[in-house]
Amino acid sequence: MKLQYLGTAAAEAIPGIFCTCETCRAARAKGGRNIRTRSQALINDSLLLDYPCDAYLHAIRNGIDYSQIHHCLITHIHADHLYPTDFEYLRTGFCVLPENYEGFHLYGSVDVEEKTRDVVRYTKGRLVFHRVTPFEPFQIGNLKITALKALHGTPNPYIYMIEESDCALLYAHDTDLFPEETWDYLFHLGKPFRAVSLDCTEGAQEEIGYAGHMCLGRNRKCRQRMQDCGAADGNTRFILNHFSHNGLSVGYDEFKPLANPLNFEVSYDGMTLYL
Repeated sequence: MKLQYLGTAAAEAIPGIFCTCETCRAARAKGGRNIRTRSQALINDSLLLDYPCDAYLHAIRNGIDYSQIHHCLITHIHADHLYPTDFEYLRTGFCVLPENYEGFHLYGSVDVEEKTRDVVRYTKGRLVFHRVTPFEPFQIGNLKITALKALHGTPNPYIYMIEESDCALLYAHDTDLFPEETWDYLFHLGKPFRAVSLDCTEGAQEEIGYAGHMCLGRNRKCRQRMQDCGAADGNTRFILNHFSHNGLSVGYDEFKPLANPLNFEVSYDGMTLYL
């Protein structure tokens, strides 16, 4: 399974558009992996994970042709993960699509369905929505997908299990430590993930005073509980992702030396893994 991180930041990106904080000033000065756009990922060059307002930039920067990608999982309805305005340009008169175009298929909760209902209607079959029920697997090509419940600031946020043959990835953004229903599901899986991509919005902090995201301290707790319930083992790769400029030591150059000794990998825009 190929996992490509197209964007790795939280809502404001790094540097934030209007921000002059120390983190954002350093990112502008250093560039490279310290520059982070809003979170999005791509599986096997064919399945998108989320569709933020930076999706167009990601396509141009990475040579991606969205007319050749037909499936996109949406985690939740916050604008840095779902930007439905772009889908309006699927309408006749705004683009020329390949002959026998099979549509752009969105998958998500009832929240996503409500958020995209109008644009689905406007595009007249070019944008297709599929409501996903948590803990009920479904297929997209040779990939088995299962939505799990997340803990975040929307009514029905999801994280996703993605399986291909004997390889299983857990893509866990945006979420705090998982709800008990999800832990129970993971306990009964009976096998470890090959890789886990974890929310690390608040960076190197040991703890934070709110629910909905994670930090390095919560990442450690999450990994330990996954190992305890058999959903991870010593071979499971844990990759940290979705960084906010408001977090602690979130610059790539700062955070990597803190995370790597704890056996966490640090994502960056364009990072590609073969699992």
